[in-house]
Amino acid sequence: MRIRNGSDADAAAAAAVVQRVLREHGLPFEPRGLDADILAPDAHYGAGGGAFFVAVDPADRVVGTAGLLRTGPASGEVRKMFLLPEARGQGVGRALLDAVLDAARTRGLERLTLTTRHRYDRAIRLYERAGFRAAGSAQEPRAGDPGLTYALRLAPEGDRAPSRPADGRRRLVLIPSFA
Repeated sequence: MRIRNGSDADAAAAAAVVQRVLREHGLPFEPRGLDADILAPDAHYGAGGGAFFVAVDPADRVVGTAGLLRTGPASGEVRKMFLLPEARGQGVGRALLDAVLDAARTRGLERLTLTTRHRYDRAIRLYERAGFRAAGSAQEPRAGDPGLTYALRLAPEGDRAPSRPADGRRRLVLIPSFA
């Protein structure tokens, strides 16, 4: 599996991933509401200074999605983190999240938020391991589920250690926050 920049050319395949995962969890796909961004990622992410990524399998089939929506000069939102069941448990979700975090840091963002649902236990664990902390209820419910909002304060590019040392192993880097 590999992560690459996504575009409008990936919209139909990305929307199919989102729709399948939502259905798996008993949630509706809302193409005119919460899910409109996945149908035109260039306009929703790229044009606003964000980024959109897809995970593809060896046959170049889209198996996961993740977006960075810029919400302010120094803030953004992780959007549309979805992964097909057959791609889970292989580090693909973490690789997608890392791509979004790297894009946010490159753009000088200092704070990220994301919205998730209680039923996405594995995703919540991924976000918490990446440093996101619960920040309240979501502003936009989906099918009556109020959802959860998480937040992460990013260290400025010069204040953080590399996410992966030369030997390729991950290490935890703690950065104090004085906010």
